[in-house]
Amino acid sequence: MESQPLVTVFCLAYNHENYITKTLDGFVTQKTSFPFEVLIHDDCSTDQTASIIKKYSEQYPDIIKPVFQTENQYSKGIKITSTFLMPKAQGKYFAWCEGDDCWTDCNKLQKQIDFLEANPNYSCCYHKVLMKNLYNGNEVYMPLIQSPREFTLEEIVKGGAIFHLSSAVFRSDLYRKKPECFVAKGFGDIQLYMYGAICGKCYVFNDVMSMYNHGTPGSWTERVAKNKEKNLEHERQLLSMLNRTNEYYEYQYDSALQHAIKRAEFNILALSGCKKDIMRPEFRAFYIQRRREKIFRFVQKRFPSLIRIKNKLKGI
Repeated sequence: MESQPLVTVFCLAYNHENYITKTLDGFVTQKTSFPFEVLIHDDCSTDQTASIIKKYSEQYPDIIKPVFQTENQYSKGIKITSTFLMPKAQGKYFAWCEGDDCWTDCNKLQKQIDFLEANPNYSCCYHKVLMKNLYNGNEVYMPLIQSPREFTLEEIVKGGAIFHLSSAVFRSDLYRKKPECFVAKGFGDIQLYMYGAICGKCYVFNDVMSMYNHGTPGSWTERVAKNKEKNLEHERQLLSMLNRTNEYYEYQYDSALQHAIKRAEFNILALSGCKKDIMRPEFRAFYIQRRREKIFRFVQKRFPSLIRIKNKLKGI
């Protein structure tokens, strides 16, 4: 009889035929002392993604457990993970990896589960991720750390999406209790990181154990970040989520959340073209940061070798 999986991995795939083989290989090559399952959802791909998944599920039936759709569910506004995958999840721990990313360390799960099993006061753990920019070929690491350490709620709120979802392992009992205030349309990573820091400690390994392909066709970057109107709606959704979360916890974390709230307000004003308003004193830090980011992007585009040398000298 098959023993119950200790870990459930969630994987969402859509038209990822150029990436999905590496994703699946990253799963099935994991070396663990415990059973785990991968619940992979194909959202009616129009390429060969589904057939590749089917092949792996036949070869590794105890690990790869697919859900195939005949109609695209994302376009209907349906929440894929909570609707189709969560009811099937058996693991004591949850992990994630999208169909266009991949795990690169065969000991990833073992390392993270060993840590969480030995440290019950930690709600979650992450690790360093190699981010490959598909637009310009640049490679950077996130988060920018040089040694393993804890991250606080304040750091997470100020840093935003400083981790990547492919690095996350979360205690499932805590995840299932995640309050409705964290629900927001179109994104969920930042809420996960915030919630993890609220309900326990967060540990980050310095090991690089996954790769994130930034800018794949149909990705969040392509759909939202490069579209002004969608980006504006994203910031509004983010602001609403932050305010609801602040209220839900009775302003216990107000000092930490206010930074993110002000940043979202600044971004909304900037995207709306309110040039005078973004110069207000309460937004000065964000305005200066915005200017620095523009300069950094210019240097990164014109002189990418300088950025690589800088990161190498820093050891990141």
